[in-house]
Amino acid sequence: MKIGVVGNSTRKENREILEQFVAFLEKQGYETVIFSTNREIDGVDILIVLGGDGAILHAATIAAQKRIKMIGINYGNLGFLAEYERPEAFEICEFLKKVEAGDCRILKRSLLELQLRGETHYALNEVALQRYFDEKNPYETQILKLHITVGDGSDDISGDGVLISTPTGSTAYSLSAGGAILTPEVPAFLLTPICAFSMSKRPIVFPDSEEFKISVTHGKTLVLVDGRVVGYLSEGEELLARKAPFAAEFPIRKETDFFRKIKNKLNK
Repeated sequence: MKIGVVGNSTRKENREILEQFVAFLEKQGYETVIFSTNREIDGVDILIVLGGDGAILHAATIAAQKRIKMIGINYGNLGFLAEYERPEAFEICEFLKKVEAGDCRILKRSLLELQLRGETHYALNEVALQRYFDEKNPYETQILKLHITVGDGSDDISGDGVLISTPTGSTAYSLSAGGAILTPEVPAFLLTPICAFSMSKRPIVFPDSEEFKISVTHGKTLVLVDGRVVGYLSEGEELLARKAPFAAEFPIRKETDFFRKIKNKLNK
């Protein structure tokens, strides 16, 4: 079994941790490779990410496309997506044996596929449309108006924007914006308005078989994928979001408990 490892190697301390961890795996007999960037991820059976949720998120969209299983070790702050905490890093080998033998559960997390101006992007958490603020014209876009079509229905939302979240993303930005928590494998997406200009505009759960078409009817919006700006939309422009044709695969330990993690991680 070939193992890839990715982590922040820009700082000396982090680079030493990365090198020590790889040396440990090789001593246990595993063939390993260090990826300096997420773009390099390829040709391995398992990817281990040393980092926080951001590092895991952005590596996951690459690994998922190449059917590479992922294990996160929390070297960040929250670590909601991580399977191990930092002090447990060198206890991972027994788990790796179970993964190799197929003796553990694989949690499949759905992704969103975004079509924007001829480009395709993938999100493990959410696609966010946020009101664009132009400091040169501060009174031009004080409110954002969007027209949203899902299946045979449609609606208009005015406010600061909207989120389309996966079950994984339901515990992230969407939760802060008032959305519900979805368990990781539920086949659904969550549409969550951001500071809507109407009390009737509430978060809605849709089957993940639906496609979302969103167009701008007033203002200008930034488009973010898992927190990264990938473009913008002006009045009259449209994007399409739907379920990606692949999932991110996370091997999980028998003792992993989603509800305990919510209690421990999201109540700090």
